[in-house]
Amino acid sequence: MNARLAGLALFSGLFLGMSNPSSAQDIACNLEGTQLELNACAGEEYAAADAELNATWRELLTALQGQETAIARLRTAQRAWVAFRDADVAAQFPVAEGEDPRMMYGSMYPMALNGALTKLTRARTAELRARIDELNDR
Repeated sequence: MNARLAGLALFSGLFLGMSNPSSAQDIACNLEGTQLELNACAGEEYAAADAELNATWRELLTALQGQETAIARLRTAQRAWVAFRDADVAAQFPVAEGEDPRMMYGSMYPMALNGALTKLTRARTAELRARIDELNDR
């Protein structure tokens, strides 16, 4: 994760934690609730999408077992995808050095950021799943 996106993700976690004296994990996901609850729901949705991507990644690596060149190229592609994801999200929510994303995007920023990350992550998971299906069809 690049430094800017890492800062944005850190801000998201800090923002959730600052808004409630309890920890961010204690905030209930309520799609009809407050912005804080909507932010929590978006965070949970992204965490689930990321977990699915990681599980699919491991499944693809298993399917490619013994194919060292294919695995090496896949790892290179995944690193490039992570760089693309980070750059794409940073372009969707541009923040200059020293700017506060809360001032630019308001209280819905964590929800919007996590929504963008979720969308990109699900798309990548579908790409990896298609590769697994192709390997299984051979």
